[in-house]
Amino acid sequence: MLTESQLRNRARIYLYLIGAGLFFILALQNARYGLYGLFYAGLLLLPLLISGAVYAWQKRSELDAYKGHVVILTAAQCIILWQFLSGQAEVIHWSYALALLSFLLLSQSLALLYNVVSLLILGLSSLIIQSFFESVNFFVSYALLIGMAGLYAWLYHHKSRFLREITIKDPLTGAYNLRHLEFTLRQEIARSAAVGHPLSLVVINIDYFAQISEMHGLNSINELLAETGQLLLKETRAGDSLYHGRGSIFYLLLPFTPEEGLLVIAERLRRAIEDYKWKLGDPITASVGCLTREPDESDELALLKRLENALQQAQTAGGNRVVFSKP
Repeated sequence: MLTESQLRNRARIYLYLIGAGLFFILALQNARYGLYGLFYAGLLLLPLLISGAVYAWQKRSELDAYKGHVVILTAAQCIILWQFLSGQAEVIHWSYALALLSFLLLSQSLALLYNVVSLLILGLSSLIIQSFFESVNFFVSYALLIGMAGLYAWLYHHKSRFLREITIKDPLTGAYNLRHLEFTLRQEIARSAAVGHPLSLVVINIDYFAQISEMHGLNSINELLAETGQLLLKETRAGDSLYHGRGSIFYLLLPFTPEEGLLVIAERLRRAIEDYKWKLGDPITASVGCLTREPDESDELALLKRLENALQQAQTAGGNRVVFSKP
């Protein structure tokens, strides 16, 4: 399955190639009508847009690789400005296509900055070349275009973020779900291997959860899980992330955390659960398993298996304790 960054960069590649095709057709049409200045401008844009597709392919695994796109769009705008100042007034309308393209290639803030600067430069240039009425007409139409495109991009961004949140988060506990754990763990293992920083994991399971469930019923259990999720989220440091697995199992992913710090955190979490005043009224304890990734460990499923073995050891030993897994 493709990641979000791979999907977005694939879309960027297609956009560049479609843009190159359209400008090529536009260049041929201008050549037919004897507008050779616009013909050459269209040909100059072709390698620029094709290089954009190549850049998007090279950065296909990076979601925030915007620098190259900014350079390409700026160069394209400079070609349009050069032709406009050379007397080809019609070429200014090509900037509308770049304005729309910028919102599809860049972040919202970068696209807005790019278009505001473009509007100011092109608007002032229009006052030099064209009449006041034509300049105002261009300025207003360009401003309306980037305003509508920016609004649509903002709505799309917030809607996609909301949809992403509900697909990766457990609504009951507020923690991320197990599927997102496997995806994030794979990324963190790769980053840990590349940078060399320690990566640690914690798994927490409420002791005697099945008996508590039989005694108190489903509604009370859901309330217990929600309380547990909120308690663990409160105890989670910035940079760490919490995940809810099956039943009462919670996972904590701790980048940049060595074994010594891991044991302190795991014990603090165990004690926080033991000391918490639960709405059920009964004392609640938890078994905790933890580990620190070894340099030769690259399989996320094998790492989770070793973590769950540590949890089983803690439960077998009577629960309410922390067990560190040694490879």
